[in-house]
Amino acid sequence: MAVDRGLWWSVWWPWAAVWLTTALALVVAAVVLVLAWRARHRYAPRAEVPGLTLYLDEKAVMDLYQVGGYGDAMAKEVVDRVGVTKDGKIALKGLDMGLEGARASGREVVKTYIENYEPIAVVGLLLDALESGDGVVHVDLRDRTVRGTPALVRALGEESARTARLRRIDTYVSVRGVFRVAEEGSGTTVLLAPFGDPDDPEEGPQVRVECQSAGLRDDVVPDGVFNARCLGKVQSWKARDGELVIRPIAVFQ
Repeated sequence: MAVDRGLWWSVWWPWAAVWLTTALALVVAAVVLVLAWRARHRYAPRAEVPGLTLYLDEKAVMDLYQVGGYGDAMAKEVVDRVGVTKDGKIALKGLDMGLEGARASGREVVKTYIENYEPIAVVGLLLDALESGDGVVHVDLRDRTVRGTPALVRALGEESARTARLRRIDTYVSVRGVFRVAEEGSGTTVLLAPFGDPDDPEEGPQVRVECQSAGLRDDVVPDGVFNARCLGKVQSWKARDGELVIRPIAVFQ
């Protein structure tokens, strides 16, 4: 019997070794894939961000951080983007602060990021922070549709987005539409975008976006009408003019 067992083992042990090696290789491959997926999704922006910034109000960005309730989310997004050095320092130029210090001074982390990175990167930071906190409602003026969290959609009702509904939104909005420069002067540039089909000759309600000219990139603002998105906050409804006023944080394509 001992001979039979010895014979069996002499025949099958190479196969057992192959199976064991294969199993270990599969486990290692699975772990590597999971880590790669987590790293890619950690550092890649989650929000859909086009590549051209027309306007950015840096003071409004810091206002959102300080009083908008998204400070922790914004600081976390910065750290996720830039990573940390081997000694635990946040990899931001001009900022010598470890993770523990960052938790105590998130304002400096966000402020340094804004100062060192391109405007479109800051827009991505804002969108991701707002998305992670369910704090932004997406509006398409052309289709008259609203997209947000289920709670926000329920609050607005099942009806398509219309002026009377949008002015009830007390969170941030990302409004996509067809804009044009309507007014310029006194340090302010006004953009208008109609509700519905921009080619419809019948005049109707519009979104009014009042940009501080200092934050407007005049060299990239298209002539005529152009597709763009405005990230901002609903301010008021001017019934006489048929205009919904939005205070912009950023306008981008």
